[in-house]
Amino acid sequence: MTVYLYGAGIVAYGIYKAVQELWGITVKGFLVTDKSGQPDLIEGIPVYSLKECREDLSESFILIAAPAEYQDSMEQELMRRGLTSYRRLDAHLEYELMGKYLRKVQGISFIEDYQTDRAVIRNEDACVYMAVSHKDKMLKGIYNEELWIKKIQAGAALTDKRILELTDEGKDSLSAENDLYGELTAVYYAWKHNRKKITGLFHYRRVLRITGEQLHLLKTKKIDVILPLPFVCFPDASGQYGRYILPQDIDIMKQVLKEYERENYIELENLLKSPYLYNYNILIARKEVFDDYCGWLFPMLRQIADRCEKEKRDRMPRYIGRIGEVMTSLYFMRNKKNWKITHGEKVWRI
Repeated sequence: MTVYLYGAGIVAYGIYKAVQELWGITVKGFLVTDKSGQPDLIEGIPVYSLKECREDLSESFILIAAPAEYQDSMEQELMRRGLTSYRRLDAHLEYELMGKYLRKVQGISFIEDYQTDRAVIRNEDACVYMAVSHKDKMLKGIYNEELWIKKIQAGAALTDKRILELTDEGKDSLSAENDLYGELTAVYYAWKHNRKKITGLFHYRRVLRITGEQLHLLKTKKIDVILPLPFVCFPDASGQYGRYILPQDIDIMKQVLKEYERENYIELENLLKSPYLYNYNILIARKEVFDDYCGWLFPMLRQIADRCEKEKRDRMPRYIGRIGEVMTSLYFMRNKKNWKITHGEKVWRI
């Protein structure tokens, strides 16, 4: 049967690589609802709009490969066209498939690989912050948080509206710069104000599926940090971050990296040319690891922000937070031999 992927972004490309490597499946093409802004080819595979595709899609199997928030409308589009041979790739299936692929090609580990000793983390030992903004869209679902998750209002200094008791304001804070840093203002707060043995960051819409027993592995130092799976990007990591960071700002990021990491810059530049990228600034780590990461990250982000802001150009909101995603990737990919890094399932809340 002919197989198409409905989607042409980072999720679809990863699935394309996975099904090809794991099962030898040849994808006939990538389908999109609207072709504007999309490439004509991805690794030689055509990208078609549903309207333009001349193939008889009724005889093909279509895998919906896109973030969860878009899948309802994509399914409705297929149904409207009378196409019934399809399957939605939900976040759990994506995790299982990409996990198998990344284990094979990268040898990465997963939190499920570790046997727990049934001890559960105590609340006084862990605090993972969940960044919430007064600008966030209302979630359709109702979600109960673990006691070790603490919601924090990010960007509180920019509004009089209080949605949470805990905010990212304080004596040492980036709250007033949330329009630049995004959720990283909550990461900065955790760095400066949290004293618990385990800390990290979730988003109100994106979390890691982790149990209290698994968190205890961090306390006993069997693991050092839990990250979401890295994305597989085309043609390299810049294919993702280049969509929302201006080329001039990428150049400034590289200049700062080169100044701070003179001896190791070539290694970091090579990592930028790899296809892997940790998105979203989501992580859970031992405090020692978290502090080292933040102590490396924020001084450089300050330099990048100062230099970029001197050049008055239109940019996407929170672009320094986007640069922070790239830097987060560099830090953990570079330190994969220094820290015991494992991965957990990212859950999309809708």
